[in-house]
Amino acid sequence: MKKQTIQDRMALLREELRREHLSAFIFPTTDPHHSEYTVDHWRGLEWMSGFTGMTGTAVVTLESAALWTDSRYFVQAAEQLKGTEYQLMKPKMGGMPTVADWIASELFSLHSPHSTEIGVDGMLFSVSDVEQLKEELKQRGGITVRTNFDPLARIWRNRPQIPQNPVEIQPLEMAGEDAKSKLGRIRQALRQQHADGMLVTALDDIAWTLNLRGSDVHCHPVFVSYLLIASDRATLYVDKEKVSSEVKTYLKSQGVAIAGYSEVSSGLKDYFEYNILLDPDEVCYTLYQQVTRNIVRGTSPIAAVKTVKNKVGR
Repeated sequence: MKKQTIQDRMALLREELRREHLSAFIFPTTDPHHSEYTVDHWRGLEWMSGFTGMTGTAVVTLESAALWTDSRYFVQAAEQLKGTEYQLMKPKMGGMPTVADWIASELFSLHSPHSTEIGVDGMLFSVSDVEQLKEELKQRGGITVRTNFDPLARIWRNRPQIPQNPVEIQPLEMAGEDAKSKLGRIRQALRQQHADGMLVTALDDIAWTLNLRGSDVHCHPVFVSYLLIASDRATLYVDKEKVSSEVKTYLKSQGVAIAGYSEVSSGLKDYFEYNILLDPDEVCYTLYQQVTRNIVRGTSPIAAVKTVKNKVGR
């Protein structure tokens, strides 16, 4: 089978954009957990552009494409984008447009009489990111943003799966404090923020809270999951194939139930009676939309809870 080129992939993307009546799509380098290091499954920007840097934003319209990255990757991006139609944008350099400015310019050019709706995958953008983007584009001609479409689900052939590596228990003598105690301290901090529940999306926070470790991300002891904490219960959303009977028994002893990773959306709806704290800088837009009421917008208390060291200094 002929190897796909970047241009082949862009052609497939544009077919989907036309089918969905969208004029452009934005690809970030983030994942649903706002991780600095992402697993291959969410490296859509790399697949669409060939750029392998850790930080970037790519925009593909029906007729053009551009990629923004920071100064650490200018040389790398220039080399990797050769032979593609991507224009390299260098933020903070004189005359370089922002993402919103460039989109508006492209959509309202004489050569692009298309719709004024663009798309993003709401699972890959935080609440704050989407709200800011919507406001910026609204001010630039009323461009709207659709957040419930992932074209890569249709066009990325042989897309890597989310890792299935097993979850392991961190020994208590290394952790210094059991998960039940940590959950208690988090709940106390939530009460101070007038919340009785929260969604934890940061993988390192989940691993720390539950004293669990994984190997889904290279050189980082984390595993792909979500954690819902409420005043009287907690649920870990993780691929159940990764959880041994030993880990299941351990989590039960710490007051933590287990549900499938993809069940987090329905799980949020089940917590409708709680005042759920959601950090708009960490929680993705799609999951935020699943909570129809009783949202407490605020900063996750886990970072502050972590600063209180236990007897082994952890």
